[in-house]
Amino acid sequence: MALDAGVMSVTLEFAKDLKDSDWFGKQDPYCIIRVGGQTFRTRTAVDGGRNPVWNETFRFNIINENSVDVEIKDEDVGKDDVIGTATFSLAKARESGTDRIQAGVVSKKSRKQRGFLSIALSWEPNKALKSGGAHAAAAPMPQQHYQQAPPAMVYAAAPAPAYYAMAPPPPPAAYYAAPPPAAAYYPAAAYPAAPMAYPPQPYPAGAVPVQGHW
Repeated sequence: MALDAGVMSVTLEFAKDLKDSDWFGKQDPYCIIRVGGQTFRTRTAVDGGRNPVWNETFRFNIINENSVDVEIKDEDVGKDDVIGTATFSLAKARESGTDRIQAGVVSKKSRKQRGFLSIALSWEPNKALKSGGAHAAAAPMPQQHYQQAPPAMVYAAAPAPAYYAMAPPPPPAAYYAAPPPAAAYYPAAAYPAAPMAYPPQPYPAGAVPVQGHW
């Protein structure tokens, strides 16, 4: 019996016990999910290591597609390494409306199962999609739900600072040079004028004047 067309909501919840592709630190896994020609990418679970959590929902237009391919990669500087791949069916969800799956993750190198991917499916029939043919199936729904993403923070713009007119500074004080002190004039000492010549002194009695000195 042909299944009805509709919209499949695929929620990639988490992965467990993945192969660790990093030698140092923890790997940063993300998923690329493909249904027919529709492809989506999850956010990167930074430091998710072997047990990353995404909890992201993607909506796919489904007509004849009945399987989903998921590639898990480790985000690195340069080239992203492939951790593993998983494939699961949409048949049960299209019949019953919902389904929960633990899809085994196969390592790229060893081709052995290394952990699993937890998925939740929800189906919404939509017969209108069938009339659109292949074009409806190729157009992905733009709506994506990031359940773990924190709500956007709204920051109110800070009010413009109030600028107040500042009073002009007072004029600089006028400084005048002090006048020099008055010169001190002292009166000249009153000394008697020195005599220009001394009168000859009398010789004592009995003294004979020396020749040439008189």
